[in-house]
Amino acid sequence: MSRQTPVLLDCDPGIDDALAIAYLAAEHRAGRIALQGVVATAGNVGIDDTVRNALAWIDLAGAGVEVPVAAGAAGATVVPHAFTPETHGPRGAGHAVLPEREEGTATRALDARSGARLWVDLARAHPGKLVAVVTGPSSTLATALDLEPALPRLLSRLVVMGGTFRGHLGNTTPVSEWNVDVDPESADAVCLAWEAARAADPAVAPAWWCGLNLTERSVWTPERSDRLLAQAASADGRAARLARHLVDALRFYFEFHDSVGEGYLAQVHDPLVAWLALHPEAAVTEPVHLRVECAGEHTRGMTVEDRRGHRGRPANAALVVDLSVSGGPDAVLDEVMAALADPG
Repeated sequence: MSRQTPVLLDCDPGIDDALAIAYLAAEHRAGRIALQGVVATAGNVGIDDTVRNALAWIDLAGAGVEVPVAAGAAGATVVPHAFTPETHGPRGAGHAVLPEREEGTATRALDARSGARLWVDLARAHPGKLVAVVTGPSSTLATALDLEPALPRLLSRLVVMGGTFRGHLGNTTPVSEWNVDVDPESADAVCLAWEAARAADPAVAPAWWCGLNLTERSVWTPERSDRLLAQAASADGRAARLARHLVDALRFYFEFHDSVGEGYLAQVHDPLVAWLALHPEAAVTEPVHLRVECAGEHTRGMTVEDRRGHRGRPANAALVVDLSVSGGPDAVLDEVMAALADPG
């Protein structure tokens, strides 16, 4: 992906979101992409902490102050928002103690625009070129679609970490993935927006959805944390400081996964999705018509993909079902690590 390609990240940091932020900031710093903005949406923790975390992680990652950070939606659109302190820690950074931003000394101020407005402004500023990545709930994106219904036509590509497909089990309910489950109305609004856009103009690219069936294969281990520390120590002080904070955050994630029987490891969904957004040639996709169940007593939050054309609707989504790269997600995480240790 060229330096001219503009990228927007909408996230809810969150531990694996921190890896995605750090990775995209590294690619921006190295001149391989142009990170145009970061939106912090309430998700794993409340909006104050997601904003705080996004600002801290992007500063630790060494992105320039030209990258705006904006506050997105403060919660789900219909039901009370559910947080996950047991998964990401009480403030969303695990065991990491993020640098506090003292008044009058911060190098980066929170952008005055809402996250939804930043979505719209960037899409209009880069029509047909902006690659947008969503690694948290779709709450802010749904609001942006209300502001600018033409958003699907203005984006080059939308890549979403959300849902679970092909019969893969959920991680929040038996059938739902957390990003979708916490605000299914917004996720379904995204599906409907892309359906309408593609019905009007088949040239509009379907939204890419990366579900648990793919992202749970992206596994970080303590050995990988040790490698990251060693790589960063040989790079520069900034890389070493970032690595120490990431490793502290990931240790909490290991403990959570161990507590639910997954082992002392971490499924890091978001850096895999961020990498895929920059390497579309590596995605193995399947076109489907996608909707999200918002009412079912037992199936609320379920992503329902129509592969056989039962609904008679055009494909509004492309499920990323596999990677074409040798080594799969492990090789992707190796590339993410190499970017984090690159002085840029």
